[in-house]
Amino acid sequence: MTVSAPPASEPVELRGRQPISRTTIHGWPSIIFGLPFTAAGVAILMLWAGKIEVDPGKVHAPPWVFGVFGFFFLLAGLSFIWHGGIGLRRKAEIRNAKKSRASSPWLWDYPWQALGISDNRFKKVLHALLMITVFAVFLAPFHWWAFVSRDGGTMVKAMVIVFDVIFGLAGGIYLVSNLALFLKYGNSRLRFNNFPFLLGDALSVTLADLPAEIRELSLDLRFIEEKYETRSRGTKRESVVVCYQLYHESRTLAGREVSPSGKLALEWQLPDDASLTTTLSERPARFWELEVKADTPGVDYHSRFLLPVYARG
Repeated sequence: MTVSAPPASEPVELRGRQPISRTTIHGWPSIIFGLPFTAAGVAILMLWAGKIEVDPGKVHAPPWVFGVFGFFFLLAGLSFIWHGGIGLRRKAEIRNAKKSRASSPWLWDYPWQALGISDNRFKKVLHALLMITVFAVFLAPFHWWAFVSRDGGTMVKAMVIVFDVIFGLAGGIYLVSNLALFLKYGNSRLRFNNFPFLLGDALSVTLADLPAEIRELSLDLRFIEEKYETRSRGTKRESVVVCYQLYHESRTLAGREVSPSGKLALEWQLPDDASLTTTLSERPARFWELEVKADTPGVDYHSRFLLPVYARG
């Protein structure tokens, strides 16, 4: 039995999501922002390598501490410069593509594959491992300060332990959850029955490789708009990326509706509203997604898929 909820078009903020527009700074501002970090990283690494002379009496930490801090300053700076440079190159490519294929944005807006899209869980596992490794190396100098040097008082030790617990738990939960999903389900796949999907027409897709023994399946079709907003946290104000759901349609299916081969054909009637077109190449981004959740024994199935939904040219 299929239970469908009527489409909802009232804006709703979606909390706890990883936005596609991961930062609010792009292009030249990102490059300029990264230059001081790069310069500081190079200077600290030169100090660590002995290329810059300093009075030994003023150095109160072992050389490896300077090496770690220099590495992270350099890494942060180069990351911003790389991000800005990639963004500028991507903008130039899109400008050129628009000149010849302006009426076919699905050919340049995102690297779509006409046959479908995958939810790459293995990539998420590697990302989690990298995040935990980088965090552990970053904290090493603070551990030296708190537990080895003579300057590490009770307050410093307590702060380092709190950071260990908070970020260790967050990273561990993220890693374990994604590893469990990957080991049980592998990478998920959504097949496009036609390409692209045009607003006002039907969206026809097929979920492949669904798990066996599904008790219930939840489907959420959404159009999401990301926005840059300045928000206050206590006395601190910061620019953040906020996700708003502008369109939503949900369905709940019984597990028996999934075929024995693990396939499920789905179809929605898309709204005829050109303002809901996908713009994944822009920042902040606007896009359609299909979120799939399945109640199964043990670890529940969960995947999200981007959808190539565009207005008519």
